[in-house]
Amino acid sequence: MKKGAVIGIIVGAFVVIAGVVAALLIFKNKKSDAYRVIKVMRAQGHSTVSRGEIDDLEAYEGMALQSGDCVHVDGNSSLVLMMDEDKLAYVEQNTDFSLVAEGSAKDSRTRIELTKGALTCEIRNELNAESTYEVNTPNSTMAVRGTSFRLEVTNVETIKKVLESSAVQPSMLFMAKTLDSSGIKGLNTITRLTVTDGTVAVQLHDENGNPVGDEILFDADTDVLIGGSDSNSCIIKEITGIDPSTFPDITIEFFIEIAEGTGKMIISISDLKDALEEGDHNVTFMYGDSVFATQVVPHEGHLTEPLFTPTENGSWDVDFSLPVTTDTMIYWEAK
Repeated sequence: MKKGAVIGIIVGAFVVIAGVVAALLIFKNKKSDAYRVIKVMRAQGHSTVSRGEIDDLEAYEGMALQSGDCVHVDGNSSLVLMMDEDKLAYVEQNTDFSLVAEGSAKDSRTRIELTKGALTCEIRNELNAESTYEVNTPNSTMAVRGTSFRLEVTNVETIKKVLESSAVQPSMLFMAKTLDSSGIKGLNTITRLTVTDGTVAVQLHDENGNPVGDEILFDADTDVLIGGSDSNSCIIKEITGIDPSTFPDITIEFFIEIAEGTGKMIISISDLKDALEEGDHNVTFMYGDSVFATQVVPHEGHLTEPLFTPTENGSWDVDFSLPVTTDTMIYWEAK
């Protein structure tokens, strides 16, 4: 064989080897910067996912969600999501939110737009400097690095109407009493922030998302009510100490799950279990902001569909075959 041919073969071999090494390095880097994973860990009852022009999808255990998905959780239902293997969202009944998940697991940027309902967030590992985790509500933005906290968003008119009925919801009763004692009037929405571990930074904003004042830090074992009107937002009250009896049973069950798992919970497991009530549950059927009917259902009993309906066409936002394990609000979906 000619000398030039031998040299050509050797050079070619080196090129191939270099290419393989480069490919392996690229693969390794891509593996470490893996795409964001958002997965439904548990789905109880009925929840739907809206994704672009696609018809609503039924949420199920193991389902992969995408950035931009809008999620609705029915009455008497719940959902648990996991992002990047170390960020969890425990979502309660009658909750609407959307997800924005950008970047990679290494430099994750997570934003939850919570428009209605309640969820508890658990960030198991402290975020690095390149990562962010925020929850936006109609009147404020919560930013965290590593912590657990609960957020509940409702409107003042609904609170008033529910309390006028015989079916009292524990969190709404807590918010109503706190709002009344503050003397603040003219609010449309209330956000309840409960910090159960770490620190949460709150930035108030108006209805257009413009910042109001400076960022405020709230530490663990703090309950905060934030109010919003058409033009402004304010801190209604900051309370040191968290009373488990002011939450529905599903919230307490989520808190117990966190406490028994990572332990990121300022409330003791014994206090949480003492707050669980397995007696009767108050069920409120809502038509908009108005109470249409109420029922008292034994623990793990079943709802009875009201004889009459608010409008001719529509349905109640609940699966009547499911047992009731917590105080429940059911909304009429007109068609």
